[in-house]
Amino acid sequence: MPRDDLLGERPARQSDPKVNGGRMAFAFLMLAQLIASLDNQLVATALPTIVGDLGQAEHFSWLVTVYVLAQCAVMPISGKLGDLIGRKRVMITSLLVFSVGAVFCAVSWSMSSLIMARLVQGLGTGGILVSVFAVNADLFEPGRRARFQSYLSFVFVFGSFVGPTFGGYLTAAAGWRSIFLVTLPLAAVSILGFLKCLPRHVSGRHPVIDFAGAIAIALTVTILVIWTDSARVFGSFSAPESLFLALAAGLGLVLSALIERKAPEPVLPPGLLRQRNFSLLCVATLCSGAISLGLVTYLAYFLQMALGLSPAHSGLFFIALTVGVSAGALLSGQLMTRGWHFADPLRLSLLLGVAVLLGFSALPQHASMTLISAVFISQGVATGLGMNAVVLGAQATARPQDVGVATGAISLVRTIGAAFGIAIYGTIIALGLADMQQVLSTDISAVTPTMLAGLSEAVRNDLLQHYREAFASLFRCAALIAVCGFVASCLIRKTKR
Repeated sequence: MPRDDLLGERPARQSDPKVNGGRMAFAFLMLAQLIASLDNQLVATALPTIVGDLGQAEHFSWLVTVYVLAQCAVMPISGKLGDLIGRKRVMITSLLVFSVGAVFCAVSWSMSSLIMARLVQGLGTGGILVSVFAVNADLFEPGRRARFQSYLSFVFVFGSFVGPTFGGYLTAAAGWRSIFLVTLPLAAVSILGFLKCLPRHVSGRHPVIDFAGAIAIALTVTILVIWTDSARVFGSFSAPESLFLALAAGLGLVLSALIERKAPEPVLPPGLLRQRNFSLLCVATLCSGAISLGLVTYLAYFLQMALGLSPAHSGLFFIALTVGVSAGALLSGQLMTRGWHFADPLRLSLLLGVAVLLGFSALPQHASMTLISAVFISQGVATGLGMNAVVLGAQATARPQDVGVATGAISLVRTIGAAFGIAIYGTIIALGLADMQQVLSTDISAVTPTMLAGLSEAVRNDLLQHYREAFASLFRCAALIAVCGFVASCLIRKTKR
């Protein structure tokens, strides 16, 4: 008999009055999700133009880093505030912060001012991303929630797909400053929509804000994310600066735990973290973030430097990836709507991820376009299957009053997983490049995809072979991470409320 609840229960069939009343609010949720997904992709396309205009290319990486750090720091705090004072206030405030940051980005006069403005915008984006899924949990019961969340995932993928093209067009037609202004009308419409349509959630709890815990967690997460990139910044994870960051992150975790244990309304309730299913879900989510969000950064690099494709041709395969993610997200939502436990699509996601990553590692240099497309679609399906499952799983395992906290925590864990994955993969490629440099006379660091096409056939094939070997190690490492996540997901118990 089919199950109709995310925890495996079969609830009574009855009408849900919140669904009909929440459809209009859900439309504005989709718009808010589109704003958050568009922003990062719009900016990514314009980064070279921005650096060329403002200068200070040595600070280029901080444009991305501070944005991610701000999101990580604010996610658990936004979730907790939503539980205490209501999602409506947090969502509207996040949209306002995002809009203020966008205006300051558009009028930035230097790279330093733009970095600070992106930090403000990242705070708003982090609040939006957490609030979108938390509001969805308020609007719809678990049995219907998965289907609506799959629509949110589709919007996120759609924004990620159209963002680079739209950003490139805007940058060429109206200048890079216009990319920060295009989301402002959408944000204004969202704010007005939420003011009118989103019901005010009243928790009935006295809003005691855990400022000490919020600051401790934000600082710890910031240090932890910076540490994941310390091998690139400081040369290795054994460098004194990297070791200092690791020690500071460890002390921050201990301090945060002590503060949260004594706080009347902790930002991350210790009781939630002690739950077996939630802890295992966090491990699986960390691994899922590393092999999905973290790996995307390297796929274009792989296509161009290991398979020898041009930038234009490699970009076409991301259409296949997007199709796969959309299909996987919609399938996951439908499966959970029909009663599958949230752990089931998560396990499918990680298991399929193992097979696909091993497939990536075995791709030959002259693989057919059909074969590469099939692998990219499969990778997208694996990613999409897990997107909804981890958020819905966190909400299902948490108490009703901690839904926002759980949503923020699992979003944070996924982002940290992506940061860890990027750092690990970057180290593997760096080691592979060092080995190549000892074998080849060509300056590896100076070779670009365009230059690669101009090399002699012998040197080009030799270079492609070395890159394929380095990426094969990367994909095998990612497959091992997926295995760890799969094991953790298999240990999740299918309990009933």
